[in-house]
Amino acid sequence: MVFGLLITLLIYYVPKESTLIILGVGLLVGLWFIDLEMRKINVPLIHELIFHLERPGVFPGKGAFYFVFTALVTLILFPSAVAAQGILILSVLDGMATIIGLRYGRIRIINHKSIEGSGGAIIVTFIVLLFFMDPVKAAVLSVVAGIVELGSPIDDNLLLPIIIDLLLVLLPW
Repeated sequence: MVFGLLITLLIYYVPKESTLIILGVGLLVGLWFIDLEMRKINVPLIHELIFHLERPGVFPGKGAFYFVFTALVTLILFPSAVAAQGILILSVLDGMATIIGLRYGRIRIINHKSIEGSGGAIIVTFIVLLFFMDPVKAAVLSVVAGIVELGSPIDDNLLLPIIIDLLLVLLPW
């Protein structure tokens, strides 16, 4: 979640051209580390991060790679302020769904995700968004993001910010 919030700040406060370069270089370096990890060449700090933060059975660094890739794509497709909101919502909602779901999740539904994790993440995301927008907009975006996170047929890191940013641009707020 901290990683995502840092990317949100980068997108919002650093000029778009510079941010695109930073994210592009970060993506390339991340791919190098993923390649080394898959070849069983352990880079000490990177190996420890992957070992402790990545789910077993997926390619190393999958979540971080998808996150940076989607941040880069949303920044290419949308204005910086819009892209930052999509990444902020992904950061908060996805992080909180995991934290709450692991701690309190009892009722598993779609993709082994819990009602408690999804519901709690929607509420926390709504509260965070109230600092940046009106309550109706915050509620709509939080609920849509929660539904996408819960039921997406592809990884939510790849889809959620795009859906949110499309809503931000297309709906008459």
